[in-house]
Amino acid sequence: MKIKSAQPLSELKSVLMDANSSGPDPAYWVFENITKDKWHNMTVTAPGDYNGEFPKTFGHYHGSDSNETYKLISGQGVLLIQKRKFADDDYVDDLIEKVYFVEFLPGDELIITPEWGHSFINIGNEPLITFDDWNEPHSPSDYEGIKNLRGMSYYLIKKDGKAEFVKNENYKEVPTPQWVSVNDLKGTTESC
Repeated sequence: MKIKSAQPLSELKSVLMDANSSGPDPAYWVFENITKDKWHNMTVTAPGDYNGEFPKTFGHYHGSDSNETYKLISGQGVLLIQKRKFADDDYVDDLIEKVYFVEFLPGDELIITPEWGHSFINIGNEPLITFDDWNEPHSPSDYEGIKNLRGMSYYLIKKDGKAEFVKNENYKEVPTPQWVSVNDLKGTTESC
């Protein structure tokens, strides 16, 4: 296992609700080659907050046709996934068809198909540790749409001791998100 990257707060600010936020720095670390079998990466997301917003990964889409599987190892995590609308032979970044906040428990796994953008959020008081099986390189275009829109379609903040979502107003069209468990999505006709 070796460290692949560390996400400094200075770069994460471009996708935070408040770009002037202070908080954990680095926000998260990615380690690669963590097992000899299925899992390629481990992400450790810091606990804390950024002026009330929970720590999160930057968020990205996949520029390839490959799926990615996530597994929660420890901590309290929510995976924000969003599906862009497809129009004129391409995906439209600021038009979102579906949004889910997926509550993960340790041991939960979920396969994410290429059309879903995703970001893990640490809602707990300890580091959030996830594994994934992504072993292809990411291109800048995987992150570009989310960066240009200053984050995913919703921000997750702590309000009165609870998690609450706040719409990212840079998106033109966004449905109300649904809170679901990993099991709610497994075995359905919904592709995630």
